[in-house]
Formats: sequence, structure tokens, C-alpha cells
Amino acid sequence: MRLLWLMAALSCLLGSGAQQSSIDPIVQAVDRQRRILLQNQTQPRSGEFSVDEVAGLSRGFVDFLAEFDVPLVENEGDRICVKTLSDLAQGYLQRHQYAQEWYDSWGKVPSGLYYGNGMTFGNYDQCRNYRWENVKGQHCTFYSFLPNDLPVLQSSICVPHFCDPQTVHDTFGKYLMTKGVVLLDVFDAEQLCHRDRSVEYHGGVITAIVIFSIIATLVLASTIYEFAMVFLDREVNSLMSAFSLYRNIRSIIHIAPKSKDVQKQRDTIECVNGIRALSMIWIIIVHVHETMLIIPVGNPPARTNYMYTFVSSTFWIVGYLAVDTFLALSGMFVAISMLRELDKKQKFNPLWLYLHRYIRITAPLAALVLITVSLTMYMGEGVMWKWLIDQMQVTCSKYWWSTLLHIQNYVNPEELCLSHTWYLSVDMQLYIIAPALIYPLWRYGKRVLWGIGFLALLSIFCVFTTFIVNEFRFNFFANEGFGRSRLTYYPTHARMSVWLWGLIFGYILHITRKSGVTLPKKYYAIGWATCLALLGLIWYASFELFSSDLSTFSLVADAFFESMGRSVFAMCVMWIIFASINGQGGIVNDILSAGIWQPLAKLSYVMYLMHTTVLVLASLANVKTVLHFSFADMLYRIWGAIGLTTTLAVFWSAIFEVPFVTLDKILLKS
Repeated sequence: MRLLWLMAALSCLLGSGAQQSSIDPIVQAVDRQRRILLQNQTQPRSGEFSVDEVAGLSRGFVDFLAEFDVPLVENEGDRICVKTLSDLAQGYLQRHQYAQEWYDSWGKVPSGLYYGNGMTFGNYDQCRNYRWENVKGQHCTFYSFLPNDLPVLQSSICVPHFCDPQTVHDTFGKYLMTKGVVLLDVFDAEQLCHRDRSVEYHGGVITAIVIFSIIATLVLASTIYEFAMVFLDREVNSLMSAFSLYRNIRSIIHIAPKSKDVQKQRDTIECVNGIRALSMIWIIIVHVHETMLIIPVGNPPARTNYMYTFVSSTFWIVGYLAVDTFLALSGMFVAISMLRELDKKQKFNPLWLYLHRYIRITAPLAALVLITVSLTMYMGEGVMWKWLIDQMQVTCSKYWWSTLLHIQNYVNPEELCLSHTWYLSVDMQLYIIAPALIYPLWRYGKRVLWGIGFLALLSIFCVFTTFIVNEFRFNFFANEGFGRSRLTYYPTHARMSVWLWGLIFGYILHITRKSGVTLPKKYYAIGWATCLALLGLIWYASFELFSSDLSTFSLVADAFFESMGRSVFAMCVMWIIFASINGQGGIVNDILSAGIWQPLAKLSYVMYLMHTTVLVLASLANVKTVLHFSFADMLYRIWGAIGLTTTLAVFWSAIFEVPFVTLDKILLKS
């Protein structure tokens, strides 16, 4: 989440001519260099810098290179680079085809400059496939601040593969200064240049190759074993077939028939399958919108206008509450499972509970962290590939341990490894304190509910006061830095209210599981009407708080909505479950309990783990040209993200989740 917000801020800056306020270090760096440009006496006066001047920048650089005084370059490697560039430039002036092809791959003047489009990446593939004598193409992108309030120019040129990116950056920067344009040091030069690279066999890569080779061997052997046993009509050993793809995929896609027994329906709570699946789909939709903020488009005003519509708010802003659905469900199921264990055995071993939980959620996470720090860099390339993947690799290489210990939301909240996994830290920490709340609840009954409810209210009050004291706004673009995320989005104490309401709800379901709750139908009608009204209010308030002028309402409104909105939304979800298991869910229960949701519900955890990485690798980092934004394209990307995430999640779960759950049940059975 943090990475996507940072990139969204940069995207807004680059698409609007740096009109955005300083909300992160990148924007601050741009503002600093903007002031330098304004003080530079070589800046053209108003009206003297327009499309014609931008169009001449690339062509003028060729003339600059052709006349470059190569002997003045001190470093031998830099001299070879500049000499080759000069030879190519002179070849272009002499109309040689090899040089024409070289310049043809460059970015020229962007179409729609006055419409906010400052991006011209040239032909990425043409540059990367360019060959002349011993020269291979290296694609380099530059961020330049243009005079006269034009948008930040993102242009690209093609240079020899042996050129040092910093040398290219310095040479191009010197040329631009003669034109009154400042080259921005937004990223490290190495992150903006792409050339052929070989695999670096450092510790992470070697570890990944060894571990994934072992896992692959186990999967192959286990799958062959099960097929052999089935062919020979012999009993399959569960331990030997733990890694079998055939067994695990079959268990994932298996749809159990809907039970007609009322008591069993109350025990299984079938409507939760639909709630889980739809919540996960909604989270993917949210993050597709976030990535769309960063994808380079040639019509940024159209994208901006869409992002502030009610439709976008429904898909995007309100969708952040879907995570609170998972927190509420987690609290509910933790309470139900532990209370049932206590009813059965009169005790439980917290350490065993922690171990089982840790194995289940950490095995697929550890595999994802390992592949992130080792192999993702070599899975593709694009204009933004290096700086996106570099940030993922750096944070995960540095803080893999806090990720696997599920403490990163407190240890390194501003440098999260796989930023969306803050949720796992919150969920695990709440699971750790669960026995301290549930055992007294089982032992002393309803009296303990008041204490749990008081803790939930404290969490709500904490978020409210934090918003007020720090003057945070619901619209995250209006906040300075990442204080809102660090103080009210990632911490467990700020998110635990929803989980605690879920725990209380789980207790209610547990004590009423045999008889259910019989209420007059008018009370259920009132409950449904209230729930729908509150959901409508949340939808409308989210849109208004995000899209309205901040000066038109007090920040108290932001604080109130941020602190109360999550709990209200979760309570509406809990009401749907309550009504459904008591036979008053109607068509809503029929839809949510449909068998089609069962596989997606089983995959929801792994889908959550993988979906942002899938989006970054498949939809964002590999972009090589400027795209066109449209709502139809947005829908296409949403369906593609859901389909690709689900497909990969089936295999990831079958290899890294289900086998370890099976081994846990067999080897650690009490």
C-alpha cells in the first residue's frame, strides 16, 4: 500500500506539471529542483518555450553529441561511451541507416503536451534489440522539468550497452541545461537504464534455487507416487502424497454439496464463503485502481476525472474496507474454534495453537518473500521495472525477518516488505492475544464482553484522537508523508476494534449455535433496513470525503469517519451472517452460500498474498509505452487481474500452502 501511494503521488505530479503539494520525498526533490530552475538565468521567458522547443530537444541532442569534444572526457570507459555516441550522431547526420534506426527508437515530442501528457518513451523493444558492430541497445529514461508550467517530461533515448548510466545522465543533463531545462534526480541513474544482464548468483538466488529445486522434486515425486497408487488401486499414504499436485488441486477446487441440515449450516456458516471470495475480489479491484494511477497514460485528465467519480469511489475508496471484513471474520472464527476446543477439552495449549497458525500462514509467505529477493528482477523488463522491483527487493532483503515474524507493522512500517502483508502482522498479533481474551470469556461468560467491548472503543478513540492531533485527512493525497499509514492504518492497536467486534460476534454465534436466535420478522426487517442504510451512508460519505474540497468541512468529519466507518461496515457484514444462519438471509444467503464461492474462499489467503506482486509484474513494471486510459480498459484489467491471480494462486496454494497444512496435521497432531 505504501509503495503504491508513493508511486501514485509521483504519477499525479508528473501528469500535472508538479502542481501537487509535497507529500513524499520524491515530490520534495522535484520541488527543490523546480526552485533551482526558476532561479537559473538561462530559463526562457514566458511564451518562449512551447511544443516546438520540446520537439527539438531530442534532435538537438544529436547535434550536441556530434560536436562533443571527446578528448575532454577523463575516464577511459566514459570516453569510449561518448565517442560511440558521437559516431552514431555523425552517422545520423550523414543519413546512414544504422544511425537512423538508432535515433528512430528515441522518444520525441509527446502528443498532448498541453493535455498533461509529458511521457514519450520511444520504442523500448526497438532500442533493446538494436545492434551495430559491437553496440547493443540500452534504453534510458529521464525526468526533466520544463519551463512555462508544462508537465514534467519523461523522455527516453537509446545508448550503447557499455555506457555507464550516470555518464549518460550527466551528458544529457549538460545538454538540457543549455536549453533551460533541468534534469531531475528523481531516481538513481542505474534504475532508469535497461540493458542485457546476467544472473547474479548471490546468496538469495542460490538459496532460492536450492529450496525451490527441493520443493519441485517433492512435488514431482509426490504426484508420481499418487498417480501410481491410484493406477495400482492401492491406498494412498497421506504423508507421501502431501505435495501431490493432483491431490492438492483436487482438494482446492472441490465443491461440497450444500447441507440441508440446519444445525450443520450453523456450524459451517456457508455464507462466509461468498463473503470471503467477494471481499478478495474487491481488494484486487482496489489495487488495480491503484496501479492505474501509476501506469503512464497519454490522457491523464481523463484518468483523474474518473478517479473522483462515484463509480470509482465504489470500486476503489470504499474497497479498502474489504480488509476489515477479513479482520472481523478472523476474530469470529478464532472465537468459535477456541470456544469449541474449550468446551471439548476444558483447556487448550496456546503454544500449539500459535505453532499451527504460524506454519499455515508463513509457508506460502516465506516462498513469496524468497522469490521476491532473488528471481523477480529477472522475470521481465520495462520502463519502470528496475526502480519498482529494486524497492521490493531492497525492503524484503532488509526486513525479511520482521515479515516472517509478523512484526513489521511496528518494526519497519515505512519500509514494508510486500506492503500489503501488514495485514498478516496485525492478524497474527491479534491471534497471539486471543487466548487471553477467549479463556476468561469461556470461564466467566458475558461479563467479559464488557471488557472486550471497552478495548474496541479504546482502539476507535485512539484512531480518532490520532487523526485530530496530526490533522490527518481521509483523502490520503492530502496528508504529509506516510504518517497516516504508520499511525492509523498499519498498527494493530489502531485496527483491532473490528477484530474484537468479530470476536464478540463469534461468542454470540457459539452460545446460540444449537437453538439459533428466534426473533419476530419485524426485527429482522428493521435490521436489514438499518444495515442497508448504514452501507449507503458509508458509500456516500467515502465519496464526499475523498472528492470534496477539504476547506469545506472540518477534519473532525475525517476523524469520525476513519475511526467509526470500519466498525460500522464490519457490523453490517456480521448482521448479514447473523441473519443468514438464522434463516432470514433470503436471496442474499442463497447467493453467498452458492457452491461456486468455495474454491475462491479456500484460495482467498494465497490470492491476497500474491495479487499485488502479480499486478506489479504483469500490469505495471513491464509497461514499455504510453497507454490510453478508459473505463473499458479498467474493467479489462480488473478481470485479467482476478483471473491471473486466481490461476497462479491455485498452484501456489497447492505447492506452498496445502502441503504444509497437511504435514502440520499429520506430524504435529496432539
